[in-house]
Amino acid sequence: MAQYPAAAASKPRKAERSPLLVAVTQCRTVTKPLARLACFDHSVAALDTAEADQAVVVIDQQQVRETRRNLFGITLPDTGLFGNGNDLPQIETTLTGASVDGAGRWSFQLADGARWIQTDDYTIARRPRANDKVVIKRGALGSFKLSVGGQPGVKAKRLN
Repeated sequence: MAQYPAAAASKPRKAERSPLLVAVTQCRTVTKPLARLACFDHSVAALDTAEADQAVVVIDQQQVRETRRNLFGITLPDTGLFGNGNDLPQIETTLTGASVDGAGRWSFQLADGARWIQTDDYTIARRPRANDKVVIKRGALGSFKLSVGGQPGVKAKRLN
C-alpha cells in the first residue's frame, strides 16, 4: 500500500525562476568590476523591458495575499504562484445583498464582488441584511461554511 505524506500535499510548488532573473543573479559571479557592471546593465535592461512588455510580472507578498483573498473559494490549478490556498482558512467580509430561491436556498453578494450560493437545506433564522458580517470558513474536501450576521453557518460554494 502506498503512503502519501500529508506535508507533501500541502506544500506549494516552487515556481521556476525566469531566465531573465537568473541572468541578473548570475552577474554576481563576475569578478572583474567593469565586466560585472556591464553584465548587470545588460541583464537588468532585459528584465526591465520584459516587465514593461508584461512578459514578466513582479508582485510582492502583499499582492499575493490580496490575490489569494480575492480568489478564496475558487478552484484553480496549482501553478505554484499563490501557494496552495489552504493557508487562508477563512475570510471575513460584508454582505451587500441576499436573495432566496423557491427551494429556500440563499444567494449572497459580498462587498468584494464575490457571489456565493447555499448548497445545503439548513434554514437561516434571521433574514440576512446588507452590511451584515460574513465569515466563510474552509471545510473538509473543498467545502465551505458561510455564516452571516453571527448565525450558524450553511454550506456554500462560490459562483464567480
